[in-house]
Amino acid sequence: MFENLWSEHCSYRSTKSILKLFSKTIKGNQNIVVGPGDDAAIIKIDEKNNLCVAMAMESHNHPSYIDPYNGAATGVGGIVRDIISMNAKPIALMDALRFGDIEGEEGDKVRWLVEGVVNGIGDYGNRIGVPTVGGECEFDRSYNYNNLVNVVCIGLVREEDIITGKAKEPNLSLILVGSTGRDGIGGASFASKDLTSDSDEDRPSVQIGDAFTEKCLIDGVLESCKTGKVKAMKDLGAAGITSSCSEMCYSGGVGAEIHLENVILREEGMTPYEIMVSESQERMLLAVEEGSEDEIIKIFKKYELPVSTIGKTIDSKRFVVKMNGEIIVDLPLDLLCEATLVDREEKMHALEKYVDINDIPLPENLEGVLLDLLGSPNINSKRWIYERYDHEVQLRTVIRPGMEASVLRLMECHPKSLAITTDCNPTLCKLNPYIGSVYTVCESIRNLTTVGAKPIGMLDNLNFGNPEKPERMYQIKKSVEGLANCAEFFNIPVVGGNVSLYNETVIDGRDYPINPTPVISIVGVIDNVERIPSLYNKVEEGDIIIITNETKEEMGGSEYYKYIHNMESGIVPRCNLEREKTIYDTVVKLVNEGLISGAFDCSRGGLGVAIAKMCIKNNIGAEIHLKDYNINNLREDALLFSETSGRIILSVKGKNKERVINALGKNGYVIGKVGGNSLKIINKGKIISLSVKEITKVYENSFYELMGETNNME
Repeated sequence: MFENLWSEHCSYRSTKSILKLFSKTIKGNQNIVVGPGDDAAIIKIDEKNNLCVAMAMESHNHPSYIDPYNGAATGVGGIVRDIISMNAKPIALMDALRFGDIEGEEGDKVRWLVEGVVNGIGDYGNRIGVPTVGGECEFDRSYNYNNLVNVVCIGLVREEDIITGKAKEPNLSLILVGSTGRDGIGGASFASKDLTSDSDEDRPSVQIGDAFTEKCLIDGVLESCKTGKVKAMKDLGAAGITSSCSEMCYSGGVGAEIHLENVILREEGMTPYEIMVSESQERMLLAVEEGSEDEIIKIFKKYELPVSTIGKTIDSKRFVVKMNGEIIVDLPLDLLCEATLVDREEKMHALEKYVDINDIPLPENLEGVLLDLLGSPNINSKRWIYERYDHEVQLRTVIRPGMEASVLRLMECHPKSLAITTDCNPTLCKLNPYIGSVYTVCESIRNLTTVGAKPIGMLDNLNFGNPEKPERMYQIKKSVEGLANCAEFFNIPVVGGNVSLYNETVIDGRDYPINPTPVISIVGVIDNVERIPSLYNKVEEGDIIIITNETKEEMGGSEYYKYIHNMESGIVPRCNLEREKTIYDTVVKLVNEGLISGAFDCSRGGLGVAIAKMCIKNNIGAEIHLKDYNINNLREDALLFSETSGRIILSVKGKNKERVINALGKNGYVIGKVGGNSLKIINKGKIISLSVKEITKVYENSFYELMGETNNME
């Protein structure tokens, strides 16, 4: 029990003191109903209807490398149970995936991992009836031995119906729903160590999921909560009964007495040790009013779920476990639940250094470069992934996967809607973990801005290497500082998240850590769903194209440097937070006034890629003139592919041009017009001239080709 609860995965013993930096983002926020520390955070989004959004983010990295299908599927199941444990109905999933170099020597294994992970997420989410509405996927050789599977789940609950994971009174009956087997034993401790060449032996630590049972569990839990007899709930995730029961009681100030002979087992001869730390899936622990056991059990039996009363809460603040009357465990909960924190050594590890672009030859064929970038693994369409997900179930999805942010209709408080995004730029975080993390927050806000959403809450999933190595600890601390400071500036509360460490492999004495990957998910509220670009207005012939912010020579960590020139170097883009806040606030206002036909984030791949994607997604051409916009006199490859922060491509009707430009002021530049069937970009002379058909074919088909399949989309 100590091995699991004191593991990095459960106790955050290396990072708990650092994570306190997020507390400053929460102070004074009146909309936070449940903050960090529970299974999910809850934020009020509609005062009139008392409607709240529940949000949680979790990783299932190690299991998904050893057994990609089951590892990813159970990651989905676990995060959904975090949402229902608050008595919230899950309405959406998002995934943030990282895999190794699909074009390199490990390509065959990477394809196997992608196939398994995507099918695991798709099969599980589709079968439980929760739509996977978006996400992101990136490839880099640093993930060759440690792929990442981060999952977000969003739910809805009215404030008066919220149930937390805190059992606050003695003599509550503890009811365990679901059967317990030997799958997943030692999962928490397994997730808190480096993977090695022998890690296939850890396959028994990977849980096996059953989506049909999860669907029954969702319905059973939500129905049982309607009785008013359920006082606390916990998902059985890492460390199983040990963690769920101890955390539920410790956080509420009570103790527990458990009788293991009452636990329903799916295998014979299980020992107390196996029962206590099993991570069998699709299980929930409910603390219910004494005398209501039969009523609650009857509900779960209706759904044909194994269910039994396994103990009760007590007033001694101890964790007592018995088997057929024999005391197996008798521990003070504060000892078990308060792992000794570790003050890890830090050593500066920023790889950022100046690179003179003039030392890099200017490509003769910039059209070919743009096509190469559109077909690159980190930019091309991920339709191959998201077409395997049911993103229409529940009929809430307004903006589907493949756009900057996903949007969900809120029938409960129409015309409001929810927007969700996930983001991270690990290459920038590798070069400068602080600035890279600030850039990540700005990019996520920018994505929400394109649909007119105002951010209300942020989750983080901190994926790093071995914290025992000072360089990794430096990356962790600086990334958290960057996320926290930027979130505080934009007044976005960081309400929860997850830490996944030891994503590092040692082979023949050499360390292979992942790039620092602080993935975030921000949820925003849209006041009027009917004003979202592409719904209220559409990008059409004759629209004026406007870009926000100037473009600087900020090529460090860019996809252009990385994919075209095979170099990860340079000074990463800096974010002018004051200016960007003004831009984002203005664009959100313009969207909600119905003045914007299309809005597209300009980040990875730069202006060239952003304009191309606008043409592809609207099946229309554009003519762009950059001579007057190029105020910094940039070389043409920098002008096209720099990843300066704060830029959004806007399409507006001619009649709205002056209002939009006047609102943006010095932050807005007219650069072209929509029309025709080709993309033309002109600086002093024509530098790009490609048909929409050609760029679409490259963008849409490349990922299929990487996976060894044919798409033939034009």
